[in-house]
Amino acid sequence: MKCQCQHVTELNGVEAQKYAREHLEKIHVDGETWEIEYLCSETNTHLIMDFPQSELQGGGPPRLRRCA
Repeated sequence: MKCQCQHVTELNGVEAQKYAREHLEKIHVDGETWEIEYLCSETNTHLIMDFPQSELQGGGPPRLRRCA
């Protein structure tokens, strides 16, 4: 998968899951906040996956966003 880490600010749902699975390295999981931190080895960009719709079952669709 081609690196989009320098250009993308946010991905959602299946697109976020696929990008994380195929391109990023998982470096930390916070079981309390349900946040997963990822690292792009090509650009050294850090990204966070969270579940902003906590009222839905399973936290709703994931959101992957670049850390500022």
